[in-house]
Amino acid sequence: MFEDVDGPEQKTLLRILIIVGIGLPILIEVVTFGSLLGHHLVGDPGGEVVPETPTAEPAGAGVGDPILESSAVSARIESASVVTADEGWRFTLAVNATNSGTEPAAVRLDSVTARNGETVDGTASTGQLSVGQTETVTRSWLLPPGERPDTVSITVLEYPDDGETQSTQYDVTLGDIPVSNR
Repeated sequence: MFEDVDGPEQKTLLRILIIVGIGLPILIEVVTFGSLLGHHLVGDPGGEVVPETPTAEPAGAGVGDPILESSAVSARIESASVVTADEGWRFTLAVNATNSGTEPAAVRLDSVTARNGETVDGTASTGQLSVGQTETVTRSWLLPPGERPDTVSITVLEYPDDGETQSTQYDVTLGDIPVSNR
């Protein structure tokens, strides 16, 4: 390969090319390693300040959050979870409700809407609560595989003395509900 190199000028050029070919990558590695080591040991010596990335606040209600604040019943989410399974993702919601109104009332969990827009029906109720009474209602819905809950429809039923039941429906937006594969 080097047999056709004649004369001192060609040998010198060949030596320079070999030195540059081997030395340049080594020089780049040494500078990179030195920079990393310097930042690790000394820290960033007064370089530009990088602003913190803001984290988005959860948009909906989560565990412990109050819901139905404008109704005759105060309620909060006691527990919420999504468990993965082959047939779908099981969403379970428990709501603790207290009748804070002046007449008997009930809380009914109705349908759940998944993030893809599909609504899954199913109901569970506290039953009639007297004034000041607290009860927890729990319901589970089977969502399509890979889907998380977006909103839950909740109905508050009031039973006034005149006998005509009044119902008010609320759509509660849910925040990030933890997903597990228990």
